[in-house]
Amino acid sequence: MSSLFIDIHCHHFSNRTDVISLRSVDVNEYLKQSNPINLSFTIGLHPWYITKESCSDNLSILEKIIIEKSIYAIGECGLDKLIDVDYNLQIELFKSQILLSEKYKLPLLIHQVKSHEEILKIKREMNPVQPWIIHGTRMKWSITNELLNAGMYLSFGHHLIKSEPHLFETLLQTPNDKIFLETDNCSIAIDDIFAAAAEIKSIELATFKEIVYQNFKTVFKK
Repeated sequence: MSSLFIDIHCHHFSNRTDVISLRSVDVNEYLKQSNPINLSFTIGLHPWYITKESCSDNLSILEKIIIEKSIYAIGECGLDKLIDVDYNLQIELFKSQILLSEKYKLPLLIHQVKSHEEILKIKREMNPVQPWIIHGTRMKWSITNELLNAGMYLSFGHHLIKSEPHLFETLLQTPNDKIFLETDNCSIAIDDIFAAAAEIKSIELATFKEIVYQNFKTVFKK
């Protein structure tokens, strides 16, 4: 049975030996690093930071990094209707990253805000075979059920610790083999998120850690 906590999406690295943390890095952030990132990370073009002027160059840079570095996944990438970035440009860049995910056989870590219908439509159109993970899941069961039926994984974060009954229902209904957990950019320890999820699921913590670890091994072929 695994003794490891898996933090599938974070914006910091943990020095703990009992945690596997996948740091999410945007290409623009990567280019600003004074020292190369050599630890476990995912990389993509986040919809918040894309511009029409830089998207072509940044896609080329992203592919170069994928080739040269041992990354775990592409992302986070995706669609967000609450930001002041052209939505058609977001869709274009999202589709380009899906193609890279397929080309290099890497999972896709997805940021979605009020865009689940578009994401489902794109998945049906492009019919990808690589795993898709929706990070920061906070949606009602009626929506997440559609995503699960399309074969996606769900990653839950610190909102499990808050009193959000609809999210508790979503986690309870989600099959164990489709669950990941994350800290994202919050200061709450991954241990506490695991403890909250295990309690909601009425599963022993050690058993729940093993479930997520097996999901990690299934999705990330490292």
